[in-house]
Amino acid sequence: MEVSTEILRETDVFLAAFLTGAFLLFVYDLLRIIRKILPHKMWLVGAEDLIFWIGGAVLLFAMLYRENSGYIRGFVIGGVVTGMLLYNLLLSARFVSVSVFLLKKILFVVSRPFVWTSRILRRPFDFVWKKIKKFLRFLKKQLKKLCKMVRMVLCKF
Repeated sequence: MEVSTEILRETDVFLAAFLTGAFLLFVYDLLRIIRKILPHKMWLVGAEDLIFWIGGAVLLFAMLYRENSGYIRGFVIGGVVTGMLLYNLLLSARFVSVSVFLLKKILFVVSRPFVWTSRILRRPFDFVWKKIKKFLRFLKKQLKKLCKMVRMVLCKF
């Protein structure tokens, strides 16, 4: 019993659509990871989503053009949706949570030398800043006295 070459071809197209759907959701998970590590404003989230979906549409069109001569078929849409659903159910939540956890730990370890250095350097800078502020207050008082004296002299004339 032989399988038709047309059915094999459609199976290849379905597999490509399935992998494309899983890849699209993987890329969106990367966006979610970035958003959890670096908080975004709502307009930036909207712009990222818009760019993602435009890129996703271009990727889907390229896959359809390459695999199926640009024809949109129901099983292709089903393959994309199935790939997204399976990736979402099996991998997405774990991938995002583990990635965020690991990246936060890595960022914590990498940032420690900078935090320690800033704490060490802060004391001398605070000391110098206090002296500068004291000097500036002294200058302000002297300027006020000078202005008052000039006004008094000018009022006498």
